[in-house]
Amino acid sequence: MSIAAPFLTSLDGSHDPAEPAWLGASRNAARARFAETGFPTRRHEAWRFTDLKNLTGTVFAPAPAQPGNATVIGERLCRLLTHAHRLVFVNGRFDADHSHIGAVPDGVFLGSFADWATNNGEAAELFQHMAGAPDAFRALNQGFFTDGLALIVPAGVKLTHPVHVLHWGEAPDPASNQLKGLIRLGAGADATVIETFTGVGRTWTNAAMSVEVAETAHLGHYRLQDEAPAAFHTGTLDVTIGTDAVYDGFTLSLGASMARQDINTRVVGDRAFCGVSGVYLLAERQESTVATVIEHIARDGRTKEVFKGCLADRSHGVFQGQIKVAQAAQKTDAYQLNKTILLGERAVMDAKPELEIFADDVKCSHGATVGDLDETAEFYLRSRGIAPEQARAMLIEAFVIDAVELVGHEQARDYLTDAIGRWLAARHPEK
Repeated sequence: MSIAAPFLTSLDGSHDPAEPAWLGASRNAARARFAETGFPTRRHEAWRFTDLKNLTGTVFAPAPAQPGNATVIGERLCRLLTHAHRLVFVNGRFDADHSHIGAVPDGVFLGSFADWATNNGEAAELFQHMAGAPDAFRALNQGFFTDGLALIVPAGVKLTHPVHVLHWGEAPDPASNQLKGLIRLGAGADATVIETFTGVGRTWTNAAMSVEVAETAHLGHYRLQDEAPAAFHTGTLDVTIGTDAVYDGFTLSLGASMARQDINTRVVGDRAFCGVSGVYLLAERQESTVATVIEHIARDGRTKEVFKGCLADRSHGVFQGQIKVAQAAQKTDAYQLNKTILLGERAVMDAKPELEIFADDVKCSHGATVGDLDETAEFYLRSRGIAPEQARAMLIEAFVIDAVELVGHEQARDYLTDAIGRWLAARHPEK
């Protein structure tokens, strides 16, 4: 029996049988693709460094449709942004009781993806476009998704307040949350979206987000993955950026026993900007992979990609970053940097930066470094009376904070910095 078969059986029945016939057909086609391809292995180049055996060796049921632990969710909500639209999804389903969506301009849709897909004729076209999704995790997501964020902003409209989305997973036994989302900005539109993934228990979040940023539009898209220590997280993010548009993206990865984020960006318009950066902080036996593919197809595009992280204990980090520049994408300016500090003698980092350039008039660079914490700087701080753990925390924060400073939205930047501070405080308490 194929390793895919138990997943198809265990996850069956996780969707609404009353949904449109075309959506059911799309689900069936996606499941058939997954049954044919199965999960990737280390023989696949893009997955050479990612260990999936604990994920694929666990049988997950659909996450139960329950309100979850309201007290714990309430505590997490206290950390969310003020003056923001708030959407809460519990076990992959929209939770109206904990959500608060304020007034939005005419023509804006902000809410449940499932509602949008069921009631909007454009959804069938979107799913048809996704039909060729080649990899296992997109296929599983399309076959079994329950809900997620939908944000549609028409041309020329600016959202004054950011959108903050809390994805909460909770189950007594291994359970799967298949989240699907869509962010679509029309020409000249402007929006900021912050997503937080958290929860309790041995859950598996498999999230797939499609982002479309039309000409002259601006999107700030910032994500915090802070799930339970026993959880799994896999995510795919597909971004298209139009002429003179800006995509400012950032991912902070702190939680889960195994996490992988695949980011695929296509710069299809002239003079577009692509910002794809992040920080990963790992400890114990955590596994975390960041895999990015940024394709420049049009002229005068710019990319800035900076990922920095620290690995403690026996954790394992992976960075696979590829920037592709097509022949037509002359005058492209692309910068990629990955820097990692090993805090434990048995921590391991695999880095594979790549440039694939077919244009002859470009400015592109990439680099990756792996090293230890600066002993001289640590000694200096300790000689000034700072406790050892506090000194290490200060150096770690200083190392990663310049990546966080790339975030273009002040509230989001403060929110991410606060999350890093909590991680450091838990592992390097002051004495």
